[in-house]
Amino acid sequence: MTKGVQVAAFIGGGLRMLASGEKSREVVLALPLSRFLVKMLVVPQGEDPVEYATPFVKALSPFPDEPLSVTCETVSETATDRVVIAAALPESAAEDVAAALDEAKLNVVRVDILDVGALRGMWTELSEEKKRKMVVLRSEGGTSLAVLDGDIPATMRAISSDADMKRETMLSLLEAEDFNGPAPLADTLEREIDIDAALAGVAERSEEQDTLNAIPESWRQVLEESRFKAKLFRNLAVAGGIWLLAMATLFGVPVAYGFMTDHVKGLSKAHYAQYKAVADKKAKVKVVRQYSDHSRGALEIMKAISDRLPEGITLSSWDFTRDDGVRLRGDSDGSAPVYAFKDALVEMGEEDGGEKVFKTVNLGSMSSQKDGRQKFDLECRYEEVEE
Repeated sequence: MTKGVQVAAFIGGGLRMLASGEKSREVVLALPLSRFLVKMLVVPQGEDPVEYATPFVKALSPFPDEPLSVTCETVSETATDRVVIAAALPESAAEDVAAALDEAKLNVVRVDILDVGALRGMWTELSEEKKRKMVVLRSEGGTSLAVLDGDIPATMRAISSDADMKRETMLSLLEAEDFNGPAPLADTLEREIDIDAALAGVAERSEEQDTLNAIPESWRQVLEESRFKAKLFRNLAVAGGIWLLAMATLFGVPVAYGFMTDHVKGLSKAHYAQYKAVADKKAKVKVVRQYSDHSRGALEIMKAISDRLPEGITLSSWDFTRDDGVRLRGDSDGSAPVYAFKDALVEMGEEDGGEKVFKTVNLGSMSSQKDGRQKFDLECRYEEVEE
């Protein structure tokens, strides 16, 4: 997950930033599908998705000797296998992007597909009916074509400007049929990509776990070096300030320093016994309060969560820790009840004018099951947790 950074697209020969107010030098970069090598795969359970997908993605590369950093994102999962989007960004296809980033003095922390960010904004429309649909997306970065069964991609491909659209459409439908079985084409949607909306979708994806990150290895090394240098400069500045303060104290007021040190040591010895007694008492009070407070007991929390459970959601797993919070797993008729459930948990405790029970509520990535239900994972923590 990536938070607190800028989100940008490289399209039409230049960088375009999402107006988010972030001023960081680190950026999540979205590129058109035509820049990537992309393959939809079914990976058996127990296999490492990246290792499994790497030979298939390398077979698509026009640069056979160039090393690739393959990334995978699971879009659906069963007990026997998982459907993943496998992608890689060849560095040879992104030299102009690297030059623009250097000129803007930006470091990339994650690379995503702009067209997938655009599809993110269409999920509600695409998942209204669990039928096969074709989506054609057009932008300055080119045209892409995706065939989806419900909201699960069966194939994705970029189409060059001089390609025969009818031929590419036929190939995409054949590939989808080969990948996911025969099905009638229910609808065809054509959209012009709204860059700001697509970047907003990429920003949302950046806050989720296990989404695509096709950053090349050399870009990753540049990011690590940049972070190391920034940290080194900060530490040197702090160390220099401490050294100057120590020298001023040591040579400026040696007598006063010795007097104050002896005085503080005397006070410490005189009050140590009192301090120890107070500290022991506070520790005992804390333990008593912790175990006498039933507002965070398992039964109370379970009842409060059950009272806010929307219709259509079934919980399959409950992992409760008194000091940390609770982790829930389940499935739902759709994504809307899951988001409503999450919002209810975020506001839990505030309805009566009190404090929030959960300071952090994180929704993991959702996946569709064979029966059409949405599988989800919610983590609720009592304390603030950085994602």
